Parts: sequence; structure tokens; C-alpha cells
Amino acid sequence: MNLPVKYRPKTFRDVVGQEHVVKTLQNALRHKKISNAYLFSGQRGVGKTTIARIFAKGLNCEKGITPEPCGKCEICLEIDSGNSLDVIEIDGASNRGIDQIRELRENVRFMPVKARYKVIIIDEVHMLTNEAFNALLKTLEEPPENVVFIFATTEPRKIPETVLSRVQRFDFRPISESALINRLNFICKEERIQCEKDALKIIYEISEGSVRDAISLLEQAYIYGDGKIDSSTLREVFGILEDEIFINLFEYIAEEKPSDLLKLLRDALNQGYSLFDFHKGLVKAATSLMEAILMGEENPYSHLKGKFSEIDILYIFKILKDMEQTLRLSNYPRPLFEYELLKLAFIKRITPHGFSINNDNGHLSKNNQSLEKIEDKELHKKGEKNSTSINKLIKELNLKEVKDGPF
Repeated sequence: MNLPVKYRPKTFRDVVGQEHVVKTLQNALRHKKISNAYLFSGQRGVGKTTIARIFAKGLNCEKGITPEPCGKCEICLEIDSGNSLDVIEIDGASNRGIDQIRELRENVRFMPVKARYKVIIIDEVHMLTNEAFNALLKTLEEPPENVVFIFATTEPRKIPETVLSRVQRFDFRPISESALINRLNFICKEERIQCEKDALKIIYEISEGSVRDAISLLEQAYIYGDGKIDSSTLREVFGILEDEIFINLFEYIAEEKPSDLLKLLRDALNQGYSLFDFHKGLVKAATSLMEAILMGEENPYSHLKGKFSEIDILYIFKILKDMEQTLRLSNYPRPLFEYELLKLAFIKRITPHGFSINNDNGHLSKNNQSLEKIEDKELHKKGEKNSTSINKLIKELNLKEVKDGPF
């Protein structure tokens, strides 16, 4: 099927989201205000390379420079198929050296074969070496009139400032929930896929605003579910644990039941879920709990409001962060993950100095004595104790103070 390729936008009208980018580029084409270099930055799967291709068609369509390329002329069809001699796509990860950039510089010196503009699209441009960027810089400073560079990257911070100052930058945003679900609904109707509304919301959450990822997930779930997609199908395919598991988990934490916590985790692992699946679900559940307690939102965790305070939420997320580090770096992730989970069971006994919890509303309040004052007093006590011990030792050893000496 390959739905991501089949439903890849071919015109600006088909692009999902990114209205700020589309409008600016269309106006540039309409008024023929073309820059020599553009930078498209943003997370994966939000349309950077797709819009670069559409812009290349707008520059070179046989209709002329247009914000609405026809998509039917020879040049448009060649760009869509990736066969155009004048629209060159380069993978910055595998062509990152100075030799490849020198070759590119030689290439851009020649006039386009068929098209109006020679368009150079460099994907993941941040992967280029410093030497390659320096070699490219000269071309950006004095670019040929018939050449347009389009750089795409997920990490703009790795691009030298000297390059950033010579491009028009567009920051692509994650696609909104409503826009992405509308696009998935459209695909489901076109492909006659039966999909529950809640299932589409789950796909949006997993994709994290990436259109390409969302469509790939939809296709995978469609194949697994034999033409039908529901919430249970997605949970089986993508390792998503039920909310009920984490509701029970937070109740065990509130009741300080460490053995039940461990049993809950091990039952999930025995069902085929991984520690990563469990951690991801726990982060999502903790976020919902935070929204219920701090923001008053109604969700499956709202009934736990009176059992956790604001300071508890802070410690929960601190432990979740430690869990993530354990999963990434440890050679023995499971016992250390269980250790972090057990710390959650005793979170009620962990409170910072200088703070107390108002039992009426669960909010933090500062004690009369500040944390800084408490720390100063403790340090003063330690200093007095250490001073007494030193004086006693000097007296026992019959040591004398040396006021003048070679040191």
C-alpha cells in the first residue's frame, strides 16, 4: 500500500498545517520574490522535504513561476518522480564531506538542463562537516541567479551562524490534533478503512504531531487489524498499556504498597510489554495526574486529587527522569527500574525542608523558617563542632601555632 507515499501532498493546497510557511512561499512565487537559499527546520515528518519539492515545481512549472503548479507538465511530473536533472536532492548524512560539496559547487555553475531554476535540496543539512559548510559558504555568498538552495534539518542549532545569516529560515511546527485527525479521516474514507474515533486520537498521540509517522502507524494498524482499527488493536500493536493499570499504580503509591507496585510491573512485563512501554505509559499517566491536580482538568485520574500534592508531582517526575536514564544507560535496567519504582511507594515520606503540605487543599506552603536559614544553622552547628574537635586534638598532641615560617 505505502500510504505515506500515496498521500504525500503534491500541491500547496494538500499540505497539512504549516500555513505560515505555505502562505509566505506562495506569496514569494506570486510576486517573483525568490531568495537564493532557504532553511526549513522542524521535527521529522512535518512536511519539510515535501514543501521543498512543491516549491521547486512552483519555480519551474511550464505555466511559469506560479503558486499553483499544474502537476501535469513534464517538469512537474519529473520532480514528483524524483527524475528531474535540475532538482537535485542530497542526503546530508551520507554526502557530508568537502569533496561532495566541491562537486556540488561545480554542478551549480552550469545552466539548468530543462527547468527555469536549478534547485538543490539538502536533507539533514546539519550533518555536513565544518569544512563542507565552509566550502558551501562561498556559493551562498555569491550564488548564481538561476540556483536556489533549500536546506532541511531537524537540528538547526548545529548549523553555523555564518550559514544561518544567509538563508531565509522557516520553522515548521508539529501538526495540530484536529488537522492530523482530519487528514487520517480523509485517508480512511479513501481507502475504506474502518477506524474508531478514539483510535485516531491514540495514533495522533503516538505520532507526536508527525504526519508521516501517523499515516505509517495507520497503515500498520490497518494491516494488523485486517481492515478494521480500534483502540484494542492499537494497544496490541504498539504496546500501549491500559489506563486502569496506572490508575491502580497511583493508588498503590498513595497507600504505600510497594509489593503491589512490583507485582503490577511484573504482570505487565509477563504480558509482553517492555520496560520502555511501561515507562512511556507512566509518563503519560503522570502528566494526566498533574493536569488533574494543578490545572483542574477532568480525566481518568481526577479522583486522585486529594491523594497527591503539588510537591508529590514534582518528585514523581524527578523519579520518572531517573527511570529514563536507567533505561538508556544501565546494563541492568530491570532491577534498577524496580528500585526507582519502589521509591514512588515511599514518596509521601520524602518532603523537602522548609515546606509543608496544606491538608485542606494539597498546596505547598512555606514554613516560617526558610530553607536557607535552616541550612545556615546546620552549617554553623557543624562548624562549631568541628572547631571544638580540632582544639581538643591540638591540646592532646601539645601542638603549637606557627605564626612565622618558611611557608
